[in-house]
Amino acid sequence: MTKRSGAMIIVPLIGVCALVRCSGGGDTTPDASSDASLDTSSDVAKADASPDSSATDSGGDSSTDAGCPSSWTEAPTVPTALDIPDGGTAVLIHAAGVGTQDYTCEVVSVDGGSTYQWVFVGPEAELRDCNGNVVGHHFASDAGASAPEWMTIDNAYVIGAKYAAYTPDGGAASVPWLLVQATSTGGTGLIASTQWVHRLNTDGGVAPASVCDSNEAGTTQKVNYTADYYFYGP
Repeated sequence: MTKRSGAMIIVPLIGVCALVRCSGGGDTTPDASSDASLDTSSDVAKADASPDSSATDSGGDSSTDAGCPSSWTEAPTVPTALDIPDGGTAVLIHAAGVGTQDYTCEVVSVDGGSTYQWVFVGPEAELRDCNGNVVGHHFASDAGASAPEWMTIDNAYVIGAKYAAYTPDGGAASVPWLLVQATSTGGTGLIASTQWVHRLNTDGGVAPASVCDSNEAGTTQKVNYTADYYFYGP
């Protein structure tokens, strides 16, 4: 996991070519939420639509010079609940997220009392291009799990906030799909122009089913997940 802390972050310079060419400009998986999960499934819209694009569905399409199918950077069809409000944005980068959604057992207030509960504390995911090369990382920003951050290997970044969420039929075992609105960006890479982010095709990442009580207080569990992330800008 790579985080900004006031100084420029240095990460391994791998996959730069793939980021620029393969992404159309590429987590973990990975909530999260928004990053990150950013929420529980109780507040998400439910419908039965599904997108027609994913990180693994590329058969038969023409390829870019980097060997990526053209579908890699095509804007996916999404449920109406996740439509981008202002429409006219293009896919800057598509990345496959692979990592974990992390939860800590904490005491929380409930109905005037308190109880122990698994609380989402952020994602830890690699962002990979169509060839599987790591082109960035996804994690909770300094503002916490409600402000997920994505950073590419050229030190460009975007921080966002959940705008809408959606759980497809039969998808309760995975973190919701999200539309995230960018609240802060930086750097000079493609991702620095991001206005919106989609988290789609999620698999896994929901809060642990194991007991969270006084014996587990303060412990953290990392739950594996994958997702497709699409970054949109002018």
